[in-house]
Amino acid sequence: MPSLFFSRLKYGLALLVGAAALSACAMPDAEPGGALEQAGLQEHDVSTPAAEDGAAAAGSSGAAAAKAPFEMNNALLAFDMPPRAELAASEYKVFAHWHNFPVRQFTTTGSTAVDNYTGWLQPTGTYEGIGGWLRDRPVPILPVPPTETDWRKRDMRLDIETAAAVGIDGFLINFWFGPTDSRWKWLTNMFEAADEFNAANPAAPFHVIPNIDSHILANKPPEQNNPRERADHVATLKNHPSWMKRNGKYLIGSFRPEKLPASWYVEFFDQLRTRHGIDAVMWGSLLDPKEANRNAMKPFMAGATFSRWDNLPYSGNFTSSLNTLKAWGDANGIPYSPPVSHTDHRPTAGWALETAGFQTQYKSWKAAIDTGVKMVQILTWNDHYEGHALRPNSAMQYATYDMTAYYATWFKTRRQPTIVRDVLYYAHRMHLSTAQPDLSKQDEPFDSKNGVPFLDRVFALGMLKSSGRIEITSGGKRYGKDVPAGLQFFDAPLSVNDRPEIQLVRNGKTVVDVTSAFPTRDTIVWQDLMYRAGSSSRPVVDGVQDDLPQDRLP
Repeated sequence: MPSLFFSRLKYGLALLVGAAALSACAMPDAEPGGALEQAGLQEHDVSTPAAEDGAAAAGSSGAAAAKAPFEMNNALLAFDMPPRAELAASEYKVFAHWHNFPVRQFTTTGSTAVDNYTGWLQPTGTYEGIGGWLRDRPVPILPVPPTETDWRKRDMRLDIETAAAVGIDGFLINFWFGPTDSRWKWLTNMFEAADEFNAANPAAPFHVIPNIDSHILANKPPEQNNPRERADHVATLKNHPSWMKRNGKYLIGSFRPEKLPASWYVEFFDQLRTRHGIDAVMWGSLLDPKEANRNAMKPFMAGATFSRWDNLPYSGNFTSSLNTLKAWGDANGIPYSPPVSHTDHRPTAGWALETAGFQTQYKSWKAAIDTGVKMVQILTWNDHYEGHALRPNSAMQYATYDMTAYYATWFKTRRQPTIVRDVLYYAHRMHLSTAQPDLSKQDEPFDSKNGVPFLDRVFALGMLKSSGRIEITSGGKRYGKDVPAGLQFFDAPLSVNDRPEIQLVRNGKTVVDVTSAFPTRDTIVWQDLMYRAGSSSRPVVDGVQDDLPQDRLP
């Protein structure tokens, strides 16, 4: 499938060509400080371990080993990522939740194909009052109508290979529909694509877990929510070798399992076992993980795992809730697999999560690493509706995706990867949180989830191979911080009618220089509180979301 992955190779070539064009201009001393430091946010300085004599640190030992064609070009990353086969052998596993948004979605009228994502981004129709249903879309943007007859399966293969490239072991693919629904093809194509991927990569398989959306099913009338009929549907997938097994049993996921009564699952799993010979257990992702709900789902999760479904603001206590649920899981023989995420932005709910740029992603991964859990669930791979799609997209581009490669390697190898190339990442919004929407068009102002105040800042994350100075130019002012090697966080005020610039200065010379792809605005019609992000290691993506809802009117 070389046509689908040309863009990934192209980015690597562009990086090598563009490296010679980095600015060598020195910057004057900048003003110190940052809102996060003032807010008491910790863990700004995460030093990278030095390589040991006779053996490189994790992340570089497999740099010379052969990699599959889909794997990451190390030139795009700050570290040398081990081959996927090496990471796949780890007992520590990374799964991602796949929900509702294939790479391509379009509507055909006669001979004309219309890209659905274009319409979903526009503030029209049902979603006029919130500025559009979505704030980003998948990239690369593939042509519609497709020229390939098997494009649906090829698009699923693209998702699998893109996820596998950053260390993801499999997808929990969400469904609430049956085989007569056209969306059932999402499952069959996903399984078929995974089977083919695994045949080509037997040492590093990619797993699929059918994931029941119990939240949606609970609102269906009884005739559309018969547990034995649902079991019959799932059983049609039995012969796909990519279906994930745990302790020899088929693994079935469920989002918000507590929404359905325990009696529903009794019938569902009984039907699988007695009618289809499928011994299955449940990975429950509880929206409300109170002890009563955990105990109610315990008989079905025994021998499997469970998660909490939640994305925390940067100021949340990531370790406390994790330890509580991990302790219960350990005591009951149901290992806890916490969520890791980077953001949450829901126009339909009227709120956005304050993540302080990359802090929520870093802290959720760091908590998982430090507490020793064996599996995590990324929320999510592709839920663009809730704004937390890790899949490369038009708003965050490849920034949080590339960071996942680093965190997943750290999680799987139990050693923080050595940084061997300097990379700067940036994140900021396109307007201040205080900008007032036009309430004759927007239904009401958006809130911050959990009541955490929005931060009007430009956030930088430097992955540095040696010490230097991170500088941010915003609103004509320069801010800087001298930092050691490793993961380094820095931030500065966000200004309107501007395009922030982030630089790494070392020994008086600028060695890395990246200007944001996203111009800021002073006036808005609809709020767009989705963070935009990018990095110094990749060019701006085609179709970058460098506009606001008012610019997307047809």
